[in-house]
Amino acid sequence: MAKTSKPIIGIVSCAKELGGYQIQAVNDFYLRAVKDFGGLPLILAPEMPAEDIQTILDMCDGFLFPGSHSNVAPHRYNATHEEAKKDEKRDELSLSLIRHAVDSDIPCLGICRGFQEMNVALGGSLNPAVHESGFNDHRESPVEDFEQKYAPAHAVLVQKESLFEQWLTENQWQNTSLFEVNTLHNQGVDQLAPQLKIEAKAPDGLVEAFSLPGQKFFVGVQWHPEWQAKTNHFSQILFKEFMMAASV
Repeated sequence: MAKTSKPIIGIVSCAKELGGYQIQAVNDFYLRAVKDFGGLPLILAPEMPAEDIQTILDMCDGFLFPGSHSNVAPHRYNATHEEAKKDEKRDELSLSLIRHAVDSDIPCLGICRGFQEMNVALGGSLNPAVHESGFNDHRESPVEDFEQKYAPAHAVLVQKESLFEQWLTENQWQNTSLFEVNTLHNQGVDQLAPQLKIEAKAPDGLVEAFSLPGQKFFVGVQWHPEWQAKTNHFSQILFKEFMMAASV
């Protein structure tokens, strides 16, 4: 059972510099989504001694790996290209937590960068610029208005006999084969980790969501379901399923 009346969801933060200060940052959208669906968010600072990992695993009922403007360092998936925006401390914590969480069957939800971390942690690789590799341009719109920035940008095609198809069927979704999502990323999956199962793809064939069979909950999505999660129908399903798994 959960350790409190609410499932404790560990959310990995990013290391950033602001006005000369080193800070830990998590976009409030993620915290709000966890709270709105009945969870208790716990921010996890990246610079954490390895011996504290087990304490965190014992404390948390689930983990959310959020998006970020930084990218997973290329050497983490045996690539040699340069990456301008890295966060090695976050890489270290996230990849370690993902692997330990899988071993302990602790529910995990990955979003954007977190989705990419999940793939890398389990042996997959990333494409550093999907728009230069035959895919559509999935990058974040430069507009300042969040309604436009996070507006639906393309459909995702739900795979047959997938977890997503099951969820949509159970929730009497009118069309269980596709729905619209936003897009704010330049990287994407190159080689999918062997254990992962594709849940949805973009029309251009890019992997947009996956799961890990045999786990209580291990789902990664390339888009941002935390944006207006209370009113977006698929986000409601996704976060409810995550919280239910973390409450068991």
